[in-house]
Amino acid sequence: MPNRRYHIHIICADNDQLLVLDSLAIFFQARAFLTYDVSSKLSKASFYGRQCIDSCDYAVMIVGDSYGTVQKNGVSQMHLSYLNAKAKLKPLIVLVKNHSPDAVISRQLQEFIKLVTKQDNQLYYYDTEEDIEPLLVQAHYNAVANNKMIGGWVRANDEENTTSKKVVYEKPVDVLPSTTEVENNSPDDEDFISDKVSEPIELTEFFEIQYSAQAYEGGNLTDVTRSLTLSWHEILMTLMRIPSTFSSYGLQNAINRLITAKAEVDIKKRCQTFMLFHAAKSLKLISIICNVS
Repeated sequence: MPNRRYHIHIICADNDQLLVLDSLAIFFQARAFLTYDVSSKLSKASFYGRQCIDSCDYAVMIVGDSYGTVQKNGVSQMHLSYLNAKAKLKPLIVLVKNHSPDAVISRQLQEFIKLVTKQDNQLYYYDTEEDIEPLLVQAHYNAVANNKMIGGWVRANDEENTTSKKVVYEKPVDVLPSTTEVENNSPDDEDFISDKVSEPIELTEFFEIQYSAQAYEGGNLTDVTRSLTLSWHEILMTLMRIPSTFSSYGLQNAINRLITAKAEVDIKKRCQTFMLFHAAKSLKLISIICNVS
């Protein structure tokens, strides 16, 4: 296994081109770690795909026989991931299957192929899974060279591994300090009170944050940034609803839900022409990223 690897995200329709996906896995076995779009039936499919695209070195999209399951926002997960990759300016390799003139393909897939071919993409056409490896040999190295990419994952060297496995033994303390010394060295109550974390917070106090959302309009994603006012009471109530198994991911989701409910009305007023993703209604937020200002 090489000492350096890439992270490549595979954009594809669910349950389509399975042999092509297997060919990708074999080709990239020693070159990259792969993540894939998941089924749009999962509620977090869009969020997962966006996170993978944000962190990957580049993306590979397979356009085969299916457009994918259309979500409530009107597009498939493959289409949404493609828009995310283009919005994030990620290097993108597109593998397009050649269809015979009498092939029956959906109108949505036809329009999507037209969109992809008209935009500035590295396009490679294939007939069967047997064509994938020769195409990837050229496409992968072109992508790496043209974008001057360096794999994000680096194997630790043997010296570092050896050092990390060393066990440090400490000599036991011969004489424990007396109870009097411990009490004398213990901090005063004032030391605990003076730290900023322990200062009381007025639950009725308001503060302002910045949030951003991605909006879909005319085939493109647009970032919308707005200000929002919250109270510490709302934050406290949100924290109380987090399950007992606390995690940073759970905290992020809880805060996002709080902001989404309040920001949706504001976004609808200011973005009447936008259709926002990930929703049961016609307008809804797809993501919220907040920073306290």
